Amino acid sequence: MTFGHIIKNLRTKNNMTQERLAELLNISPQAVSRWETGAAMPDISLLPPLANLFGVTTDYLLSMDTYQKDMRKAEFDKAFFEYWKHDDKETNYQIAVQAVAEYPGNMEYVEWLASAEYYVAFDRLEQSEEEYHRLLDSAIKHYKIVLDSNSPRDLHDKAFHGIVLSYHWKGDLEHAKQYALTEEDEEKRDDLLVWCLEGAEKKKHCQTLSENKLRAFILSLQLGCKTLVECDAIEQVLYSLFPDGNFQFHHNLLTYNFIDKAFFLCGEQKYDEAVVALTKARHHAEQDTLFSKQDYYRYTAPLFCLVSGEKPVSDSADTPLDSYRASLNRSDFDPIRERADFQTLLK
Repeated sequence: MTFGHIIKNLRTKNNMTQERLAELLNISPQAVSRWETGAAMPDISLLPPLANLFGVTTDYLLSMDTYQKDMRKAEFDKAFFEYWKHDDKETNYQIAVQAVAEYPGNMEYVEWLASAEYYVAFDRLEQSEEEYHRLLDSAIKHYKIVLDSNSPRDLHDKAFHGIVLSYHWKGDLEHAKQYALTEEDEEKRDDLLVWCLEGAEKKKHCQTLSENKLRAFILSLQLGCKTLVECDAIEQVLYSLFPDGNFQFHHNLLTYNFIDKAFFLCGEQKYDEAVVALTKARHHAEQDTLFSKQDYYRYTAPLFCLVSGEKPVSDSADTPLDSYRASLNRSDFDPIRERADFQTLLK
């Protein structure tokens, strides 16, 4: 509750007019009116007389008594934790403005206000480009306050992401890039750089980022509770994304994917299909062995044609084909071990 609300409530509770209150304090009725509308605050010397007049403390007048503060904070906290549930950006913005005005040191509220300013800016753009830029500038200012504070990591990350986006939509890609490049986490930095680049540079970065995430996604499927369904999905995804067969790093993933597929097929006694899967696995192991001897990689599939670079050096003495042969020693393949086509795979 604001000072003006408190004064008005106390005055009406005591059946007192603005004129009577002004007379008792030896001030003008207009001054009382300005207090109650929030247009002005009284001189500090008037606080003790006001408190004595209404039988309250000065802390109460300034909304600083413990109960009132806790209740007010609870109202803001509720609005803060639930603002994402509705699409009323303007109301959310107004509440955030008030929350920061009353609790300027609360960095959660400051980040909340910055986020609210960011989203409201796009609504205001239809009315005024000047207002759009004013709100984005204000969002950047508040994000900087959070970044300069000793905030928890999750809040710091939100502010970091927010300031990069705000600079992006202002058209200031240079400042957006400067912030993005200071991010220590490589994965987060790459995600932020998407908003800081243009043209061919952005396209190459996005392709490289997508390829890295694709590898991580496939690997997570392989390391999880894998079934024949996952094996088929991995095969379909990679074969559709690399229709030219230039799989590069993905030859290794496909090798072990087909070995796993053969394992599941053997468990279902589908021995012919298991040998087909192991034959595909050998093909990718052979290609991966050739790939392991290269110092440089480059994709040619349309979605990744800009992705290239130096390969990390492997310290393993075994080739991917050696590892493939070793995997055939698993007891899971005993039911097909004596087959001529299986023996051929061992050569």
